[in-house]
This record gives sequence, structure tokens and C-alpha cells, in this order.
Amino acid sequence: MGHSANGSTEIAPQALGKLPRARLEEMHDAAETVIECETVLRKSGMSVVSEVLRDQGVFTTWQRYPKGDIFDPETHCQYFYHAHTADEMLAGENGHFHLFVRPDALVPGLTPWDLPGAQIPDDPAARFAHIGAISVDAKGNPLRIFTTNRWVTDETFYHASDVIGLLDHFTIELAHPNWAVNLWLSAMVALYRPQFEALLRARDARIEAWLSAHPDSAVLEDRGLQNTSAMAIDPHWQITAIEAELDL
Repeated sequence: MGHSANGSTEIAPQALGKLPRARLEEMHDAAETVIECETVLRKSGMSVVSEVLRDQGVFTTWQRYPKGDIFDPETHCQYFYHAHTADEMLAGENGHFHLFVRPDALVPGLTPWDLPGAQIPDDPAARFAHIGAISVDAKGNPLRIFTTNRWVTDETFYHASDVIGLLDHFTIELAHPNWAVNLWLSAMVALYRPQFEALLRARDARIEAWLSAHPDSAVLEDRGLQNTSAMAIDPHWQITAIEAELDL
């Protein structure tokens, strides 16, 4: 592992050999869904980026798209797409999808991590947890996945072990703004399930290391720590690795 300029822990792609076969098969099914969604969108002259920005006006830095976010009231999952300034993004990055779940509706009673700088709504139903983000280029090709500090998304911060338990719940079952986009995002979380887990654990370690080095910091509000963990991704590599483990 290493640290980038903004403090995030950079994680190398992981071997998949220790995963149970059932998990690998779920990931392989998700890969097929990702490929199908990308193929259908491309044949239609679309992409995951074009569809979240469709009819949204001028694409503006920091604005959340589609306006008002996408929230599935039955699965209690949510996302938005946006872009930072060029100096805060990867070369070639157009923007990224931030993905959330609302824990109280799925696993009632989870206790937020009360670190310095925590903001915890009194109403558990108002609490949402950020499971990670997916960076893409202008054509919608995924570049990396990453986690952030609390202040970036205004989330309620939970321990990684609790958020990891929510990963399998992430799914958006809506037609708006585009059914294929929502299915693609849901499948991407399943395809990269072990990597999201590793990123969340690295996020917690980075937060704790930052607090140790800056003991007077309200760490969850510290603008010096923005992204907390990151990993470059290549779906073709991921699919090849899964199929090698499954002997396909």
C-alpha cells in the first residue's frame, strides 16, 4: 500500500483465490450483467455518463446529477454522479458515482462511529452510509473505485465492518434515469465486492492513522483528508481472474 497526495491509501488489485466459489459465481454473473448493460448502451449511442447527464443542462463541477439524486425507496439505496475540479481527478476522468445505502431500513440498530467530527442525525432513518465511489471516463469506462472522508458526502460514518455487511444490499431497481445505468451500477458493486470490502477496511485504517498523526483534528471534518482509499480497476482483468478461479 502507498499514500497519494491527498492522503488516500492506494491498494493494488487483489488475488481472488481465497474467495468461496459461490462468491466467485455471483461475481461472474455480475460481470455478464455489466457487459450486457455496456453493450446495450453503446449500441444505442449512449453510456452511463450520457444518461445521468441527459436533459440536465450544462455539466457543472460539484453539481450532483441527476438533480435530486437517484433513490430507490424499496431497496433504500441511492447514488449521484458529479465531477471535481481537474486537479482533484484522475487523468481522463469525467466524474464519479457516489453510492449509498440507508442502514436503518436494512439492518436496524447499527451504531455510527462517533469519531471527532462525526455528525449523527437523531433520526436513524435520516442516516446514510457511503459504500464507495466509481470513477469513469467520458465514455463511461470505469477507472477506479475509492472511498472518502465523511465531510465529502455528508454521510453518517459507520465502521467498515458494518458497511461491508450492507454491500450485498446495494441495488437500484428503477427505470429513471436509465434502467441499464442502474443495473450497471448494481452489478459493478457485486463484481467488485471483495475490492469494496478491502477499500472500506483501508479507509478505517487511514482514518485511524490520520487521527493518530493529528490528535487535535476533527478527523471526519478535516479537509486535509479527502479520499481515504483507492484502487485502479480493469473489468477485463477482473473477469479473467474470476474465470481462472472458476476454471472457465
